[in-house]
Amino acid sequence: MSTVPPPAPPLIAHDVPLDEALQRADAGPARAGLDAYVQQLTESEQASDALQNNPAWQAQRALGRRQGLVAQALTQHTPGRWSVWAAGLYLHGQFAPDSLDTLLLTSASLAVLRKEPALWARLGPLLRNPDDDARDLPIARKTALWMGLGANAVQSIQPLYATPTLLQATPVGMGLWGRQYLLSGSSPGLAAPDSDAHLLSAQTPQGPSCFFVPRWREDGERNSLVVRPLFGAFGPQSVAELQLSAASGYLLGEEGQGALTFRAAVSVLRLGRTLASCALLRQALVQSLTQARGMKNIPAQPLLDSVLVDMALESEAALTLAMRLAQAFERCDDAAADSISPLELAWKHVMAPAAQFWVGRRAMEVTAETMEWAGSQGALDSPQGQTLARLFLAAPAQGRGEGMGNALCLQVLNALDRQKPAARVLFEAMEEIAGGDARILAQLHALRAMLAQPPAEQQAMARMLVQRLVLTAQACLLHRDAPPAVAQAFITTRLGNSGTGRVLGALDTRQMDLERLLHRALPA
Repeated sequence: MSTVPPPAPPLIAHDVPLDEALQRADAGPARAGLDAYVQQLTESEQASDALQNNPAWQAQRALGRRQGLVAQALTQHTPGRWSVWAAGLYLHGQFAPDSLDTLLLTSASLAVLRKEPALWARLGPLLRNPDDDARDLPIARKTALWMGLGANAVQSIQPLYATPTLLQATPVGMGLWGRQYLLSGSSPGLAAPDSDAHLLSAQTPQGPSCFFVPRWREDGERNSLVVRPLFGAFGPQSVAELQLSAASGYLLGEEGQGALTFRAAVSVLRLGRTLASCALLRQALVQSLTQARGMKNIPAQPLLDSVLVDMALESEAALTLAMRLAQAFERCDDAAADSISPLELAWKHVMAPAAQFWVGRRAMEVTAETMEWAGSQGALDSPQGQTLARLFLAAPAQGRGEGMGNALCLQVLNALDRQKPAARVLFEAMEEIAGGDARILAQLHALRAMLAQPPAEQQAMARMLVQRLVLTAQACLLHRDAPPAVAQAFITTRLGNSGTGRVLGALDTRQMDLERLLHRALPA
């Protein structure tokens, strides 16, 4: 994707929902640093078509690392760090989306590696280092590391179907970096071609297990690992095929517990993918508003305002939800294992996959609508037309992430079933936030009724349930945190009978302050 910056001034003050979310997380002081970061991104050379050996792409990736988008949330202890990390990913995804994946995958891998004390003692300083090191060298000679992640490992926690493990692992004893195995076979991977190591799933006698597989062995020789990039049509996602022939790998966690070990990485990916979709929603909204405001020679179009307001509501609701999830991640991270709040657990484990599913699908619809600005005029060959088309192509990759939409919905059902006390606390908290709003309370009542049905019926309604769950959560958050004009517009258009099965812009705006809503979305 070409990283053409949006035409709006790159200041946090022009994204009021983001500014307010940072204030709620006590991260307001980070605003100046985020403004400076956006300025750096917009002034950097634009990378072309996600060519990962492109110096501009590497420079943007290095900027993200220096900003803390790899290690800030998971290794620091400052209040609001997860919200600042989330805001950084959200901004990076708007201005330099091609390099977002490598930042996110390394951060997700870090969530697993930090739980291995011996290996973390050696790798931690290299993963925490804010400076880039793109050299292809043994780890002992590196100053910073980039990580990839096996796609099968991520999919292994999906409840839809069993994912075949094509790698076989044979133990060989203790190595310098831990319990050493030899891995052979192939695996789809999510990585840049120059990743220094991967976390992969491989079969052991006890079942699928998690392994750290470096590009270079501990003795300084090249590992028997070949990474072949796969270039697809959709989005900036980095995809590769990994071929291993007796490659050295090191067991993480316990044998046969690969899905459990990978869960920490997948959890970070869930939030990151949601933020990436939020970035696409915001970019599409800014492009559309700027284009509409530039139409000086046509009369006012109330229908156009309906579409733009709908986009604005969708973008703010998505970001508000994602930033609340970031707060939940931080609160769970800071608490002792036996004292984590059930409410925060519910936000992290129930709402994160639900948000990835729903926000990703809304990004697909909104970016498709935005593409019409150029496409309807036959201008897809123009720079702006190409930018809008690439937004549309990027949306499915982030919304789907590493699993099918159905799998994400079933994961939500499994989490609701597995953590019944946390789910109950979540619903009680939303009921309290609703403050007596009959429309929100009706949705909560409907959700409870759906969850009381037999498992087979729940599965058949899984997409409907996840949609209602996310919309209700967004309505509650906006009801509590957004101006009444925003909250009421969202609740009226999403939770009423007209909110089901509608298309973008199909809403009654007669009771809305359109000028105020659009000014909040992007000051003129």
